[in-house]
Amino acid sequence: SDPISAQSPRPTDSEYVTHQVVLGDKITLWIETEIDAEIKEARLWVRPHGEETIPNYSYVEFTQDDSIEASGEIDVHSPSYFPPGTSFDVRFEFTSVDGEIYTSDTYVVEHLGTSHDWRRVADERLEIVYYDVSDRSIQNLHTQTSQKLPEIAAALGVTDIPRFRAVVFPNVRELTIHGPRISQAATDGHYFGGFAYDEYNLTIMSSPSATVLTHELTHLIFDRALTSPYAASVPAWLNEGNASYWETGNRDDAIRRFRPIARSGDVTEFAAMNTVPGLRKDINNFYTQSTDFVGYLAENYGPDSIGRLLVEMNNGNQIDDAMRTIYGADLEQIENQWRREWGLPPAGTPVESPSNFHKDIVPTIPGLPTIQTGTLQTQQQRTGPEDSPKPTPEPIPTSAPVPEPTAPPLPQATVAPQPTVVLITPTFTREEVYFVPGPDDEWPQVKPSAIIVFALIGLGVAALMYRRMRT
Repeated sequence: SDPISAQSPRPTDSEYVTHQVVLGDKITLWIETEIDAEIKEARLWVRPHGEETIPNYSYVEFTQDDSIEASGEIDVHSPSYFPPGTSFDVRFEFTSVDGEIYTSDTYVVEHLGTSHDWRRVADERLEIVYYDVSDRSIQNLHTQTSQKLPEIAAALGVTDIPRFRAVVFPNVRELTIHGPRISQAATDGHYFGGFAYDEYNLTIMSSPSATVLTHELTHLIFDRALTSPYAASVPAWLNEGNASYWETGNRDDAIRRFRPIARSGDVTEFAAMNTVPGLRKDINNFYTQSTDFVGYLAENYGPDSIGRLLVEMNNGNQIDDAMRTIYGADLEQIENQWRREWGLPPAGTPVESPSNFHKDIVPTIPGLPTIQTGTLQTQQQRTGPEDSPKPTPEPIPTSAPVPEPTAPPLPQATVAPQPTVVLITPTFTREEVYFVPGPDDEWPQVKPSAIIVFALIGLGVAALMYRRMRT
C-alpha cells in the first residue's frame, strides 16, 4: 500500500455521513461532502473500540461533480469477526492530485442492526443493549449482575475494569443467526448461550439470564487478570470453572450437580483437562467437575487465592509451581485432597477393565435415561434441595462402572439454554438406567443340564396323559 502522508490533513466542508447495518454481515457508510480540489483516491479508516485494537483502511469508490460522494463497507464477519455490539471509529479521507489530504470528522458507528428497535440500560460498570425483550427483565438482569462485578474483580486481583457491554438477543435462534459461525452440530444442539470477547470488553447472549451474563463477564475480568504472555498456559478447567463458580458465588449448586458424576466414577484427572472437550457427552462432566474443584479452592483457601494463582502464572510459573506457592501442594496433591472429600480414588489409580467387571454378573434391564436441559439439573435437583451443602457421597467402588446402554439416541431438545455452555444429552447413573435385581428379585440361575431333565420329564408326562385319553 502507499505510504500515509505525515502532513496535517484538511477538514472537508459541509459533509453529510450516514450508514446502514446488516447485523452479522456488514456496515455500509456513505458520505457527501465538498472539496475544492480534484480528488484522485478515497479511503475509509476504521478502528474498533477495545483493548489494543489497531486502525485499518480500505480504498473506496467515489464520484466527484458539484460535490464528492463516496461509500465504503466494514465486513463484520470475514476476514475478521466483529460481534454484534462492537463500536467503531470511522472517517473518510481523500487525497487530491496535488497530494493534499482532506479528512472528514470521526464518527462512531455500532454493529447493531438498524432494522431492530434497540434499547439500553447502563451504569458505570455495565451497559446492556437489547431488543424484543421486556424492559423489566433487562432491568432485573442489570441489577443482579452489575453489583457482582466489584466482588469478582477483587477476587481476581483486577482493579481497572472498564464498562462492559452485553448484547442480549431475544432467543437462541437470533443469536445463532447473528452470532459467530460455529459447527453445525453445536448449532443444532444449542450448546452455547453466550460468547465473551475480551478485546472488545463485550459479551453477546441468547436470553436475559443472570447466570449466563455473570459467567461471561467473569471471563472478561479473568482475561484482564492475565497481564503477561507467560500466562498463556492457564488450563481450561481453571478459566471455565472460575466463571461457572461465580454464577452463584458459592459451591452449593456444583455439589448437587457433581454428586451423580462422583457416584458414576466418570471423573477426569485435572492434568488432562487443559482444554474443553469436543465431544458432547463430555462437556457436562467437564464444566461440573471444574466448577466444584474451583469452588473447593475458593471455599477452603479463599476466593482471592484464584487471583493470587494467576499472579504466579503471570510471573511465568506453570500450574504445579503456582499451586505449590499458593496452596502448598501441586495440582495432583490438591486434587487428591478434593477426591478424598468425595470418596474418589486418588488420581493415577488404574481402572479395572469393564470386561472383567461384567464377566459373571446377572442380566440387567435397561431403563429410561434422564435428559439434562436448562441449568444442567441433576436428579437430586429435581427431587428437592440437599440438607447440607457439603458432599456426603456414597463410597465409590474401585471396579469399573456399569456401561451405558445401547438404546437409540433420544431426540435433541430445542429449548434455549441457560448456562453459557448447555449440554442437552442424557446423563446416565446406575439408579436411573439399570435395574439390578436384589435379594427379593433374584432371577433363577438354571443350568442347561437341569433344563434338559425338566424337558424330558415334561415330555413323559404329556405322553402318559395322551395314552390315557386314547383308552
